[in-house]
Amino acid sequence: MSRLLLIGLAAVSACAPVYVPNVRNSPMFTKAGEFQTSLQIGNGWEAQSAYAVTDHFGVMANFSYIHQTGFDPDHADDFLRHNLLEGGLGYFSNNNDSFFEVFAGYGRGKGSSYDQYEFFGTQAAVATGRYNRYFLQPAFGLNKDELNVSFAPRFSMVDFYEFSTELYSTAVYEKPKFFFEPAIIGRANFANNHLFATFQAGASLGMSSAVYFDRRNFQVSAGLGLRLGGYKKLVSRL
Repeated sequence: MSRLLLIGLAAVSACAPVYVPNVRNSPMFTKAGEFQTSLQIGNGWEAQSAYAVTDHFGVMANFSYIHQTGFDPDHADDFLRHNLLEGGLGYFSNNNDSFFEVFAGYGRGKGSSYDQYEFFGTQAAVATGRYNRYFLQPAFGLNKDELNVSFAPRFSMVDFYEFSTELYSTAVYEKPKFFFEPAIIGRANFANNHLFATFQAGASLGMSSAVYFDRRNFQVSAGLGLRLGGYKKLVSRL
C-alpha cells in the first residue's frame, strides 16, 4: 500500500521539491483530557499527536520524515530527503455532531533534493534548504460515532533562510512565501472509538508571486491512530 502511495505521489509532484507540506492534523476534539496520536504514510512518514488541555483549548505536535533513495546521478529526480517538526496551540468547539477548531503554530524544516538552484549558478547539485514555517489552520466538519470528516484550509508562510551543498552555504534574503493548503480528512472509528483509521487528500496552492523553490503540490496519506479519553456525546442540560 505504501509503495503505491509513493508512486502516485511521484506522478503528481514536482521533480525536486525542496518544500514538502506535511499532512494536516485536525484533532476534532470532543472534551478536555482527550489525547490522540497517529502514524501515517503518504508524503513519507507522518507522526501526529494532540491533547485537549480544557474543553476548548488544545495543543498539537507533528513530525514529517522523508528519506527517498540514495543519490544516483542516473535517477536524480528520485532523490529527496525532508523533515519538519512543528507545534501548535488551538481553540475548539464541539456541538455534539459538528465541530469547529482553529490552530496556529510554528515549525522548522529541512529539505534536500537534486536540482538547479539559482544560488549556485547553472550547475545542478544536491542542495539542502532550511526554513521556518508558520501556519494558521481553521477546520470544521462532522463528529459522528463511526465516521469523522474535517475540511482544514491551512494557510502557511514558508521562509527559507539558508541553502547549502557539501561545499558551499549561502543565506537567503528572499521574502517569505505564502501558501493555501486545503485538505479533506476522514476517520473511521472502531474499538469503542479508541482506535481509528485515517485518510487525507490535500493540495498546496501558491499565494505569492515568484516562488523560487519547488514544492510538492498534492498530498495523500493513510494510517492508523489511537484515541484516549474524550469522545463522549455531549448531553444537553436543561
